[in-house]
Amino acid sequence: MLIDRLIVRKTQPENEIIRDISFNLKGLSLIVDNTSDLAEDSGNNVGKTTVIKIIDLCLGARSVRSLYYDVDTKSENLEIKKFLADHKVEAELILIDQRNGEKNKNLSIVRQLFNNGKRIINGKEYTQDEFWSELKSILFDLKEDNPTLRQLISKFVRVNDTTSESMIKYLGGNISNDTYDTIYLFLFRIIRNDLLSEKDSLSSSLKECETKIKLYQHDDNISSLDILEQRKQLLESELNELTTKRKNLDYMETYKDELKNKRKIIGFINEVEREMQLLDFEVKQININIQKLENEKSNINTKQINYIYNEAEAYIGTVNKTFEDLLKFHNKMIQNRIDFVREQSFAKSKRFEVLETKRDELLEQNKHLTIDLLDEGMLEELNSINNKIEKLILEKGEINQSIKILEGAETLKDKLNGKIKLINQQMDPNNINEIIRKFNVYFADYCEKLYGEKYLFVYNNKWKEQKKFPVSLDLFKGNVGTGMKKGIIVAFDLAYIKFAEAMNISSPKFVIHDKLENTHINQLKTIFDLCQEINGQYIVPILRERVDKIDSTLIEECKVLELSKENKFFKI
Repeated sequence: MLIDRLIVRKTQPENEIIRDISFNLKGLSLIVDNTSDLAEDSGNNVGKTTVIKIIDLCLGARSVRSLYYDVDTKSENLEIKKFLADHKVEAELILIDQRNGEKNKNLSIVRQLFNNGKRIINGKEYTQDEFWSELKSILFDLKEDNPTLRQLISKFVRVNDTTSESMIKYLGGNISNDTYDTIYLFLFRIIRNDLLSEKDSLSSSLKECETKIKLYQHDDNISSLDILEQRKQLLESELNELTTKRKNLDYMETYKDELKNKRKIIGFINEVEREMQLLDFEVKQININIQKLENEKSNINTKQINYIYNEAEAYIGTVNKTFEDLLKFHNKMIQNRIDFVREQSFAKSKRFEVLETKRDELLEQNKHLTIDLLDEGMLEELNSINNKIEKLILEKGEINQSIKILEGAETLKDKLNGKIKLINQQMDPNNINEIIRKFNVYFADYCEKLYGEKYLFVYNNKWKEQKKFPVSLDLFKGNVGTGMKKGIIVAFDLAYIKFAEAMNISSPKFVIHDKLENTHINQLKTIFDLCQEINGQYIVPILRERVDKIDSTLIEECKVLELSKENKFFKI
């Protein structure tokens, strides 16, 4: 895929093209900043970097904020932000597919440059994830999940400081070695895409598993398997000792009958005492009633009764019974009742005496039971042992659970490593070396033309075992300046275009770099010459003052856009 055109337009209040840039389909395309060399002039705000940021947005960059936000000053250009939103500005990137033996195919990618703007490919709107997936399929012929579009495209569009200043670790941030391994294995087609995606997924799962194991090992309750096993053995030893000790102290079987008798006797004693209490209460109540009856017999008003009796005789005549007979009858009835109640009192008292004797006998039996001769401290010790045993059983259960968790994680780790190993076994070292050798033919040649030395790109098939980064530069020694780093990055990216063409690899046939200002003029001239040799595009924004000593005819031929303080990108 090559970049044919970039069209930036207003869509509100009506369609109006702001920029329509046609890129050279082969070789160098320059975005020239024509700012003067006066001290008050600066090329930082004319929009030369804006061009490649917009291309990057059309190729899946996440946020349009990069068009108006300055990372260094942490500030927003509110004028541009408002302009993009008010006019609903959109960009259309037209790619052209030039494949051998096939008719050229154009691809239209539209990205609206305001918040919540749409993403459209050939007239069809996509969500962000769908957009990435479709572009990855178009640009890299890759349908598997890994590597991702943005992990790949950032090598071809180096728009920020990280991607511009690092050749092999170009993603920045906390990117794992496994991720870089996946990227380079794909770029050089060292392994089939399906196996590569599976390997990356397995590596991610393995990293997550290893992270969990590390977290477990920092937990005092889990630690390592060896420590857990040692703790388990120590607990089992303590449990065995306490169990044996408890067995020696356990009197439950030995004194089972005594305990049973003791419980029966205590129960009998309680029953007897409850009955005795009731009898005592009843006897007291009977005595009170007897006293009341005695009082009732002796307190009768005989004079009053005699008067009533005489009066009754005057009315009805002769009475068969005399008053004395009635009095005797009354007193006899009371006495009979008293005698009856006294008999009950006597019977209850006799029962009380029997119960009292029985209780005393039971108390004496209880006193002489063997169980009472046991040392009370022995019972306390037995309870203490039981509590310790319960605690140790709980601890052992927790340790067994920790062992299960850690063994599960270790088993999963081994399983993942085994699967990754099987995939790695399908990577023939001889084939890898041959692929990298073909790339180094171009890379070493470009490095020699730029700096007089043949640097080599190396893939280390045993990087994981050796705990190294998967790829490296051979013969590249010591610290080097920013300008030289830029030159080596250019050599790497241009060499990859040549390599991809030779290997018939589906990938972008363009490279976009920012910030070549630090590169020496001699290397700039060489870079421009190298660009003319590739069957691809090298797109770069640059200050005119940096290229004014290079062939002016070449500069004019390669220039696709010229900006200045008076002619800024958005024309505002």
